[in-house]
Amino acid sequence: MLQIDLLRLRRDRRLALNGAVTPESEIWTDSELEFSGAVEVTASASLTAEGGVVVRGSWRAPVRYECGRCLKQLDIAVERPLALLYVASEEWEGTDPDVRTMGYQERTLDLEDAIREEVLLEVPRYHLPADEDGRCTACGDSVERYRYVAEEPREGTDPRWSALKALQTD
Repeated sequence: MLQIDLLRLRRDRRLALNGAVTPESEIWTDSELEFSGAVEVTASASLTAEGGVVVRGSWRAPVRYECGRCLKQLDIAVERPLALLYVASEEWEGTDPDVRTMGYQERTLDLEDAIREEVLLEVPRYHLPADEDGRCTACGDSVERYRYVAEEPREGTDPRWSALKALQTD
């Protein structure tokens, strides 16, 4: 569980935050993502001058994909920076979706929903690995093996075009 003790944060002015959200957590329900391990969060929380909270750091999610070329299972670690801003709901009148609100009398701040949102927005849905030489990074097969081969054009004109041919003027 990723929570910040706001009373302790007000006393210390800055807190280190290290936590993880397991792949079995209910927050990943209906996310269509498959994780090979826990989503790890490393950040620090600090107070703003107005009494809000700023969380800065990074998250790392080990995601399990099927290769878009060879369909073998791939475990890819997606890592992104994290920046969350919480302000007191009584003081916030804007519509910025990046600013989250918290109650003025709250004692703890739960970050799991914000982490879920960040991960779902940043993790790519599909993975198509390829080196510069055109080989799949998972199996090493040449990309040529997976390319679509177009049919050769037929000789002559398609009879369905004959009505347009009659309208043609030189």
